[in-house]
Amino acid sequence: MPLFKDIRIALIFSVVLLDIIGIGIIFPIIPDLLSEVGINENAKAAFWGGLLSSSYALMQFFFSPTIGTLSDIFGRRPVLLLASLLLALDYLVMGFAETIWILFIGRIIGGIAGGTIATGTAYLADISNARDKKKNFAIIGAAFGLGFILGPVVGGLMGEISVRAPFFLSALLSFLNFFLCLFLLPETLKFRSKNFALKKLNPFFNILNIFKIRTLKGLFFSFFLIAFANTVYPATWSFWGREVFGWSSGMIGFTLACYGFLLFIVQAFIIRLQFFDRLSTKSLMSLSLVCGIIALFSFGFIRFELFVFAIIPIAALSEMVSPTLKAFLSNQIPEMDQGLLQGILNSIVGLTSIIGPISMSYIFSKGASQESFFYIPGAPFLFAGCLFFASLIFIRRFLP
Repeated sequence: MPLFKDIRIALIFSVVLLDIIGIGIIFPIIPDLLSEVGINENAKAAFWGGLLSSSYALMQFFFSPTIGTLSDIFGRRPVLLLASLLLALDYLVMGFAETIWILFIGRIIGGIAGGTIATGTAYLADISNARDKKKNFAIIGAAFGLGFILGPVVGGLMGEISVRAPFFLSALLSFLNFFLCLFLLPETLKFRSKNFALKKLNPFFNILNIFKIRTLKGLFFSFFLIAFANTVYPATWSFWGREVFGWSSGMIGFTLACYGFLLFIVQAFIIRLQFFDRLSTKSLMSLSLVCGIIALFSFGFIRFELFVFAIIPIAALSEMVSPTLKAFLSNQIPEMDQGLLQGILNSIVGLTSIIGPISMSYIFSKGASQESFFYIPGAPFLFAGCLFFASLIFIRRFLP
């Protein structure tokens, strides 16, 4: 089956890919940028870098449901256009920033505007039938996996030229996104939400309102647990690799690139194979979660470096769970509320991006401490495996 049988799917893939590359480009140069604004000590830089990431995630949590609601009211295309322009502004602000507080302003703007993934997913929901949604939603994951590889590589290379250059390239990519949407992307929303009220722009009203759907409560909680568990990789992978195997930064980057490549393969191709396509939603999600449980518990206990490369493909297979669950939830929600649904799911991801790294880092610090009663540097992975196991129970219980 061709990956892009609809040009609109290819365009959404391109829009999200450019967005993820733009985000990933700045990862390698954040320490140098913080040094330029006067934060030279490495420990302090790590602290302020964490606050910058949290400010972005916090804005995502608060504003994603609102952005989703606006896309239900005014259409997907205008929201994607506005998000692209605001992201370009974010990168320009950060590129010219001379103080840490200007950097925070840029990250806040970026967090508010980070609606391309949620709105892009809602766009795909508009043009997909019920059966194809999980495969089309996986396009978002494929773009994320590819962008996860390309972004840091390009950012690292450009950072050698100038610490500011990656931000200006990210701004250029955002402007490219804007013109892609402006000239090539048609509007898809057929049923617009006509019952507009100011309270619908309140993120807490939207979240509480959709959680009132009794049959879906357990599935939303499962999504939260899965997103929470997946924060273990960005939060602790590099520290865990150094502690257990003595990895260099190059080896850490290589293993993450391997994961990103396999994530792209799974989301773009594997999930489309007839074997997986024929499985029911419950069976596919259960299989994916079991793969995740095996991978996370294996990472928690292994001490031989070679085993890491045997486990990474199993971990990548667990990434089928998110597009499958999103597709099921999308099929339970009216067409006029697809943007709101994706906004709320993105808000849940934003919430886990705030509490997840803090929790996983704390568990790692306790497990890797020589003063601990049990020395288990893989403790965060064991905790994440337990979250996956709990999610599997909820899926088996609440998914028909």
